[in-house]
Amino acid sequence: MSVTTPTGRSTLRLERGETSRRPLPGPLSDEYLAARAIVAKHGHDSLARFVLRPDKSFHFAFGGMLAYRVIGNTAVVSSDPVAPAGAEGGVLSSFVDSARRRGWKVVVWGASQQHLEAYRALGFRWSCAGEEAFVDPTRFTLEGRRVRKLRQSVHRVNRRGWNLEAVSAAELRAEAWVDIARFERNWRAEQSRVHGFAMSFGKFDSDVEENDVYLLAKSPEGELRALMLFVSHCGGLSLDSMHRLGETPNGLNEALVCCALDRARADDVRAVSLNYAGLGHLVRGVQPAGRIRHLVNQAALGALARHFQMERLVRFNEKFFPEWRPRFLVYQSRAALPLAVVRVLQAEGYLAEPHPLRSLRIPQRADGGGWAAER
Repeated sequence: MSVTTPTGRSTLRLERGETSRRPLPGPLSDEYLAARAIVAKHGHDSLARFVLRPDKSFHFAFGGMLAYRVIGNTAVVSSDPVAPAGAEGGVLSSFVDSARRRGWKVVVWGASQQHLEAYRALGFRWSCAGEEAFVDPTRFTLEGRRVRKLRQSVHRVNRRGWNLEAVSAAELRAEAWVDIARFERNWRAEQSRVHGFAMSFGKFDSDVEENDVYLLAKSPEGELRALMLFVSHCGGLSLDSMHRLGETPNGLNEALVCCALDRARADDVRAVSLNYAGLGHLVRGVQPAGRIRHLVNQAALGALARHFQMERLVRFNEKFFPEWRPRFLVYQSRAALPLAVVRVLQAEGYLAEPHPLRSLRIPQRADGGGWAAER
């Protein structure tokens, strides 16, 4: 296929089924620009922008693409393929063929419910792996008893003299970008590990779009002490990051989200995704069908809970009375499920990745007298 980049750069020609593995960071490579053009046109899903993280590689087919990362001998695909309507299954099928030739297993992390039947037709299985919280800004209000805690958070922050501002990337001035860059450096210096894969740009600098919205919280002394970023996608917004530095008042994050929803309503945005909470449905008491799936999900939840406060994240989202939409782990066979869960946790940064030299076993004799590496 032929893709013209939105920047007017030279057109990249990609044959159907071509897989691109680009070196880091590569944000201006032809492959990246081609992927960005596809996301801009077809990226209606709330996770679509995050496929452009620079630690991912791209596979192009049928006018669309998918993003993935190889860990061990498993290709972890980042949410659904981004493609013209109806072509998502063809993109995945093309990638599976390519992966098979390379000896990779395939798992899709964060898939939406929309394309599950197409995945089933390719022989994949799935399990509900979490939920995403969506809020309609046009219906959100701070009036009424049920949101009194949110209202109290907003009033508390205001009483203490904090200044909250929601600004689009197009509106930010040079000095604000300097403050944001300094804030991010200081915040990252305090982190031992940055998590994220399917719904985060993580430690990587994203390719900013003019409709991305920054939430800036400044102390009474005028210091930038908290920052949120909502990335735009075909008329919607998705929360990317929420960072704080130093002492901040209780309820600051809640007040910032309320500020973001006010801005989204003013901009006529109809859907704001707050968080994709992996295994959040288990925290809310929604159990998957099947004993094996239940046990595997409970084990994964235990691993996550040791590193991340999953219940706190879910309870935070519930304050905004969101619509919960399921997300799925799509895998190739029942036997492949445990390893798929491990690879996803490694991609998200909750488990250490295997050492490159340890990802292959010592070759053993295979039938027919050949030698076979672990797959």
